[in-house]
Amino acid sequence: MNKNISIDEIKNKVKHISESYKDESIGGYMCGGGPVSSDILFVGEAPGKNEIIEGKPFVGMAGKTLDDYLNLANIKREDIRITNTCLFRPIKIKQGKNGRETISNRTPKPSEVELFREVLDAEIALVDPKIIITLGNTPLKRLTKFKSIGECHGKLYFNEKLKMYIYPMYHPSSLTYNRKESFKTAYEDDWKNLKEVLKRILTAK
Repeated sequence: MNKNISIDEIKNKVKHISESYKDESIGGYMCGGGPVSSDILFVGEAPGKNEIIEGKPFVGMAGKTLDDYLNLANIKREDIRITNTCLFRPIKIKQGKNGRETISNRTPKPSEVELFREVLDAEIALVDPKIIITLGNTPLKRLTKFKSIGECHGKLYFNEKLKMYIYPMYHPSSLTYNRKESFKTAYEDDWKNLKEVLKRILTAK
């Protein structure tokens, strides 16, 4: 996919990839949201149930958490582009003892992330951000050489291939799983630092 691809072509590519995928169960698909041209691009893991229903990224519980911290960093949701590393919803289906079926999210496989490599690259080129903020390990591994968010969160890196800054952060849902006060403090510190980083990057000539 070339750099001159349109957002409609990206949407069609996502539709084709998702509807052709037969290896695992998926629960729908969607593209990113927000202005197509933006200085700030957030990249998450994959859409969940609420995102698929509403057709917007980060609208569930993790989305509410994200909104709170966007406010902390003085970032307006309407000014940023948000997309995902995998653009369909990876799911796992379980049968209970009573025969009832339950559907839950799962982490996308590396092969599923690869399906959308060209799509994400094209979207990044189209948006042309000054900084990409990765949320969680999946986009981190896709856009940097780091193996774990624990070793690099809250620090600014420059991706030589993309010629763009990358700022790795924990996924907002991590606050749901890690209730330690020390983790919440570290998470807030990363957002406060992001606020300062954006002042430098977005005002630089």
